[in-house]
Amino acid sequence: MIGKILYYLLLALIGSGALTYIVFVIRFYFGWKRYKPVINFEKKRVSVVIVARNEAKNLPLLMTCLLSQDYPRELYEIVFGDDDSQDDTGAIIRKYIEAGHNIKYIKSMGRDQAVSPKKIALKRAIEATDGDIILTTDADCMVPSTWISSMVSRFSEDVSMVAGYSRTLIPAWNKTSILQKYEHFDFALTYMVLGGGYTLGKSWACIGQNLAYRKSAWEAVGGFSKIMHLISGDDVNLMQLMRREGHKIIFNFSAASFTHTHPVTSWKQFINQRSRWASNMKYQLTFDPEFFFILFSMACLYWGGIVLMFVNLKLGLLVFAYRILIELIMVSYSHKHFGVSKRMLGFYPVWLVIQTFMLVFTMILGQLGIFVWHGKRPPKGANNARNNIR
Repeated sequence: MIGKILYYLLLALIGSGALTYIVFVIRFYFGWKRYKPVINFEKKRVSVVIVARNEAKNLPLLMTCLLSQDYPRELYEIVFGDDDSQDDTGAIIRKYIEAGHNIKYIKSMGRDQAVSPKKIALKRAIEATDGDIILTTDADCMVPSTWISSMVSRFSEDVSMVAGYSRTLIPAWNKTSILQKYEHFDFALTYMVLGGGYTLGKSWACIGQNLAYRKSAWEAVGGFSKIMHLISGDDVNLMQLMRREGHKIIFNFSAASFTHTHPVTSWKQFINQRSRWASNMKYQLTFDPEFFFILFSMACLYWGGIVLMFVNLKLGLLVFAYRILIELIMVSYSHKHFGVSKRMLGFYPVWLVIQTFMLVFTMILGQLGIFVWHGKRPPKGANNARNNIR
């Protein structure tokens, strides 16, 4: 009797996931069809804010990118928040300041006593800005010369935040390792889902490697004060604070705004990164229950189908085939928006096998707080921190 109840419960969970997936894929399709970007040609004062920690080797390339923007030089400044670097980060930035460039440098100390030293460094940097728009990226990223102008052009009068796309730099796909192919492809597929949400007016996630928001909106939600107890999430959790306060958030689908970052070099580094990202999931239950429900439904479909194979092989394979069909339909109409070529799509079967297990593995590590970020581990009380967000 108990066995039958569990079996039908499993079928119910899988059915819920299957229904949720197909409903959103259909909605995404019509969202993509109706999507028309609104472009504002008004120039605004911009502060590009970067938090750096021991990034001396990456700064020259980033500075070349930032000083080569097609945006009017008198309308943007660069503000560096130094998260207590121990290398030549500060010396390199000072050389650019001495050369006459419009750059500010704020050294942030005391990271050993802070739960989230990056947020502290970012907060101090933002407080020193003069721009109306805060535009963020990471010190190890590369941005196109059209980056500032493209991101700023999406700020119509009612928009408070513009999220952008960042991808790993892959010079030659056929010479790239399986790990780096997986990282690149997985991030693209993730943003095909997130991008579909944006076409429906739903802002579920973003990344600080390519993010812009009004300074006034940041101040209106109290900056990072409500999420300072969380070790990460200066991007996605800030987004949810703004969304919850009624601020309009959109996505920039223009390739002129896409940034690049360096790919990971080991599976250990990749797992640590994704576990850190997954650690924010428990807070999304408070911030955005709908997004949490979608993730839960997808997990039921993914893993429910695998479990079902041990009970009813044919039905389990049918569920797995259904998942593949739905994903391929979604990829077929959205991949071009994120620079995924047909050749890259051939990696899908490999991604499918790895992702099925990687998703759950990193999710578990993230919820347990098993990751390191810039030498810091999440505090033991982080799992009980949801009450502080409300």
